[in-house]
Amino acid sequence: MKNRYIKIFCIAIVSALTLASCDKGFEEMNKNPNALTDPAVKSMFTLAEIYVDGQDFSNTRGNNIYAAQIVQHFSSPGGAGSKYTYSSEYSAALFGETYGKGLNQIYQLLSVVDNTPENTNMIQALRIMKVFLFQKLTDTYGEVPYFEAGKGYNGNIFSPKYDTQEAIYNDLLKELDEAGTALDAAKPFVGSADLYYQSDVARWKKLANSLMLRVAMRLSKVNPAKAKEFVEKAYSKGVFTSNDDSLVLKHDAGPAGVKTNPITSSWVRNDLNGGESNIKFSKTFIDLLKNTNDPRLRIYAKLEATGDNNPASQQGLPNEAKDFPGGDKKLFSDPNTSTVLRLDAPTLIMSYAEVQFILAEAAVKGWNVGGSAQTYYENGVKAAMNILTIFGDKVPAVTTAEYNTYITTYPFKTAGTEAQKIEQIITQKWILLLFNGFEAFSEYRRTGYPVLVPVNDPTGDTQGTIPRRLIYDQSELITNAANYKEAIQRQGLDLMTTRIWWDK
Repeated sequence: MKNRYIKIFCIAIVSALTLASCDKGFEEMNKNPNALTDPAVKSMFTLAEIYVDGQDFSNTRGNNIYAAQIVQHFSSPGGAGSKYTYSSEYSAALFGETYGKGLNQIYQLLSVVDNTPENTNMIQALRIMKVFLFQKLTDTYGEVPYFEAGKGYNGNIFSPKYDTQEAIYNDLLKELDEAGTALDAAKPFVGSADLYYQSDVARWKKLANSLMLRVAMRLSKVNPAKAKEFVEKAYSKGVFTSNDDSLVLKHDAGPAGVKTNPITSSWVRNDLNGGESNIKFSKTFIDLLKNTNDPRLRIYAKLEATGDNNPASQQGLPNEAKDFPGGDKKLFSDPNTSTVLRLDAPTLIMSYAEVQFILAEAAVKGWNVGGSAQTYYENGVKAAMNILTIFGDKVPAVTTAEYNTYITTYPFKTAGTEAQKIEQIITQKWILLLFNGFEAFSEYRRTGYPVLVPVNDPTGDTQGTIPRRLIYDQSELITNAANYKEAIQRQGLDLMTTRIWWDK
């Protein structure tokens, strides 16, 4: 398989060419102390792309510690995500970083780019990136500032109102539909400054439509008619057709925190320590792959202390564990530092396999997506196994024979109920979404799959139920108090147990 890699430029160099980016908070995001007469828009565009998947701060705290442990990809004794305990720093990380960096960068760029035919492709791409960021935000917290966000640049709005999730979702779908259509291969783009697809407009169109699938399917229970409408529209407009279309962001091994993978870098540099990490693979994840002889296990996991990636040797840590059974951390499985946890491990932002699983679910529901659930499911499993070649050749890739054995031993349940089929599809998506804890957390809440056993720990803040959201950045009580209070009056108390709009 030919994988499309995306070369990251040094953020330090890029940052020197951009407007100053703030770390967190609306009051910082909406300040515009810089008056550039000749902004380096291509460099700003590059940095916006890098920020779409977040930086070390939100990925370490919000992803690795919270979301990925809530959905039992990983586990840690006393971990906030494993035990459902509230940590203001961890819970607020995604909120502050996304508004302060990712969205800040996009809104700054939009404020200095003229809306002309020469800039139309850049503008449409920014609209698509904005959807990535806002969907993650609203799925994690519920209502968030949306329509007034970024208006400090041209509207002097420094305390933006929160919007209902229904209104946000309606606009996300509109943005993707319009932006995908407006992309024009006959017009200029940004050349090699586009890390995603090197200014290949056709691939950007597929990305817009594939993301539309993700956004639309999130409405499957709260508004199934709209979900069906936009899933079918996205499919008809053209989505990813192979792993070559997958959005893969490549990283370098150094310098640390500049070009390294934002999910893995702090983990490898500070926490792993030859197997001494407190965060390990969850028993839920390891047992599922071991019990099904999943060939991906040797690529995902190893015992860091010995370098042993033999699937038979892998052991996951129960999420309810208060310490390490036997007292030896080194006996529990770590993410493989030869593959998925390399400092330069690429980030899989959105994949062809995910698209196939969404289409499989749509087919189960009887929606018009041009194929059978079984075919889409099998394509998804195969693609999910094959895409792991992006992590290098230090561990043998999954072979065709291994895939055939796996899919024959665990075939799609064509004679099963709708619920059984969807459980099978979402469980495979859960495996695929390793290291994308936020998306896995959203899919778990939407579907209830995979089936997880809740942790009832006395230190928890949810009375033994799996969280339904994260708690807002509490600085909002100071900087945006009236709008924050209005949002929780509509949505419900600012608790981890409060369900958001689409979570039915």
